[in-house]
Amino acid sequence: MHLGPDSVGRFYPVAVRSIQRKRLPVSEVRGSQTASFALKKVKRSLVRKGMVMLSRSVNPAGCWEFEAEILVLHHPTTISPKYQAVVHCGSIRQTATIIGMSLPHMRTGDKALCHFKFFKNPEYLRLDDRLIFREGRTKAVGTITKIYPCIPTSGGGGAAAGATGKGLSGRGSRGRGGTRKKNKSASATEASAKEEGQT
Repeated sequence: MHLGPDSVGRFYPVAVRSIQRKRLPVSEVRGSQTASFALKKVKRSLVRKGMVMLSRSVNPAGCWEFEAEILVLHHPTTISPKYQAVVHCGSIRQTATIIGMSLPHMRTGDKALCHFKFFKNPEYLRLDDRLIFREGRTKAVGTITKIYPCIPTSGGGGAAAGATGKGLSGRGSRGRGGTRKKNKSASATEASAKEEGQT
């Protein structure tokens, strides 16, 4: 099984130690059933709401951005790009920003294709999933029509990029330090030469 997505969209392989349903141990669960899973070597702090556990054959991927066809049920004024509200889709509950729309503005009763971007973490979505878009008295419903899978950056690449940046800044500071040392040695030589001339 794979658990994810994490803060950068990655899924990690996990092993299930045991399964319980209604406080009784079971060997398997089926769709629409509620159960608890005990995972091996997974910290509780690494698990958040909205994460999923899928089969390895699914090859899952998280996404930051997606498109959905939205129907506005109620809004006091108008909805425009850069509008933020909470997206509810299954177990997902996260703020998302509208970064693009097929209409300039949306009012109560309007339907449009909207391009969303999650605010905090990438999520696992599927095509044709139903969602609710709400903020205060604003209510809208929709269906996911397109998903933009994110390409997670590997830990090694990020570390290498950071190391390269530090290396460049370190060289610059050493170079400036060397210049200061040369200036100090030059001024010391001039002072000793003046002393010799006075004597």
